[in-house]
Amino acid sequence: MADKKKLEHLIKNMGELPTLPSVFFTVSKMLSDPRTSAVDVGNIVSNDQVIASKILKIANSAFYGLAGRVSTVSHAIAVLGFSSTKNIVITTSVLSALSPATPIKGFNLAAFWKHSASVGAIARLTAREVCPQKQEEAFVAGLLHDIGKLILAICDVEDFAKCVNHAINKKCLFLEAERELLGVDHTEIAALVNEKWRLPNEFADVLTNHHKSIEVSGKQSELVAIVKFADILARGMQSGHACDHSIPVLEDKVWDSLLMTSRKLDDILAASYDAIQEAMVFVNE
Repeated sequence: MADKKKLEHLIKNMGELPTLPSVFFTVSKMLSDPRTSAVDVGNIVSNDQVIASKILKIANSAFYGLAGRVSTVSHAIAVLGFSSTKNIVITTSVLSALSPATPIKGFNLAAFWKHSASVGAIARLTAREVCPQKQEEAFVAGLLHDIGKLILAICDVEDFAKCVNHAINKKCLFLEAERELLGVDHTEIAALVNEKWRLPNEFADVLTNHHKSIEVSGKQSELVAIVKFADILARGMQSGHACDHSIPVLEDKVWDSLLMTSRKLDDILAASYDAIQEAMVFVNE
């Protein structure tokens, strides 16, 4: 692992770091206040057309299985509930901040987001089987787990492109290319940037620890295990592309920690295709 001084030096020499929209911080604070109403949140969210439109789009999609049409942001928030609303605000804020300005040879942004949505969808299905109370968190953690790669792509196009080409030529993981060429990797970059972003701890832990052994993956080890598992399945299904040209081996302890069985795996795989299609509403404009 790179030391913090090396990371700070890298960040300092990168371009301007992406920032989250101010509405993210306002809404996050509001949703933690029990006195807040759906109308209150709706009034704030409506000031950001990107987030407001996404809430309406998702509320009217198949993702949450809601019946009927939702026509106002406040109604959508009331129907979705504060937990789902917060997760939509988080994902939309992050995705809107992470859009490389120019195409990068060897990197397909649409394929990257499809992989991310696939990991989120499969993580949600996995959580449904092993810890139903964490389905929402598992989806967001899976969707956002690799954003450190995009932070690098936005802030240092040259180094990102070198890592992409290295991964292609060596047929290796992007992580291995980063470590060999830069001495740091996207999990460490994401962790440092998140000191500014202040995402909820459960998501921050996954951004930082999803390439670590499950034994040292922090307080959210169950969520990390779910995302690791979902990532392998998404790669095996060739759903999208995460800059990698190799598939990591799943640790036995991940399977064991999730109490995974062949039946559960079959159920997850059977539901994955439809779940991925529904999850694409989060990453499609």
